[in-house]
Amino acid sequence: MALKVPFEDRIARGLVEHVATGEISSSFLSLTVYQARGLKVPVGYSSASSGTAAGAGFRVAIAESVNAGSQLLSGQDFAEQEAVWAKDASRRGPYVLIGVGPTEFFDCEAGPVRRGVDGSISSLDGFPSMRAEIARLRNRVIPPVLSAMTCALNRPDHYVGLRMLDSASIGKCADGTLVHDYAFETKIEGYSARQYSEQALSEVLNKVGRTASRLNPKAARYFSLATGEPDQLKKFLFFFLALEVQTHAVFKRIDHVAHATSLASALPSPLISTSDLMKEQVRKLSSLADRFVWCAACVWTDLKEEDIETFRRLKIARDAIAHGDASEPPAKAPQEAELLAHKILGS
Repeated sequence: MALKVPFEDRIARGLVEHVATGEISSSFLSLTVYQARGLKVPVGYSSASSGTAAGAGFRVAIAESVNAGSQLLSGQDFAEQEAVWAKDASRRGPYVLIGVGPTEFFDCEAGPVRRGVDGSISSLDGFPSMRAEIARLRNRVIPPVLSAMTCALNRPDHYVGLRMLDSASIGKCADGTLVHDYAFETKIEGYSARQYSEQALSEVLNKVGRTASRLNPKAARYFSLATGEPDQLKKFLFFFLALEVQTHAVFKRIDHVAHATSLASALPSPLISTSDLMKEQVRKLSSLADRFVWCAACVWTDLKEEDIETFRRLKIARDAIAHGDASEPPAKAPQEAELLAHKILGS
């Protein structure tokens, strides 16, 4: 599927034909490939799961080989010659692949295409309307899936980073003819890797489906932006925004009456008036820090006291930037915000 001979060269050598608008119509699946830095998988490993996020379906795979992962999601290889595609160390696996789609059928707009010996059709950005739709789908679906996968892969004592390598769109006509529309994006960015067992990877894939479907879309979007951001100030602010948005979203979902009643009943001398007081005070919680503590008590029960203190420090750092008292976060703040976001969004 990878385009090893530049499409422009094929045009110059006359290896293409021109088609009229509507002559070719295809539905497309978008594949995005990420390098899983810090992850080791068993030799030959590849597995996939599916789910729903932001109202649309997705499939996600973890694989030692990009083609093995692509076969699970699309039935097609991603790279025509994977060894050549991955010869640069920055493209070596293992990989996480996210598939979005399929879309409705789109017409190929007038332009050059190449028909392969296998009957497949290759075009160079010949479906701009499809690309606009794919972009909308990816912007909705990939942030929660990427956030869920990142949270599921990370451990308190080991960091796994996902870096986007390539994306491509694979299409199928109504008669089954394969269509490859090329307009690749590339983003290349030492680290140590940890071996994950097949059982652990299976648990990761299952968790992604559960987590992605319930993540707040805005929190997931900020988290996704932060993971690929090299600027430490922006990285910190994006991760903190993810924490802030997720905190308010979870706070709104809590049954405050039930939790306040439960806490009051645990007192040595439970009184109805005490319970009523607690319910009233909880309803009045408006500050981000107070809501974070209440969410930790009711929902994020795995958080420790040091996590609460970390959040308070991060909020002070964010406020200092917002009020003009600082122009950069403390040196460790971006990493601390990221690790805390893993816990919050992944819980």
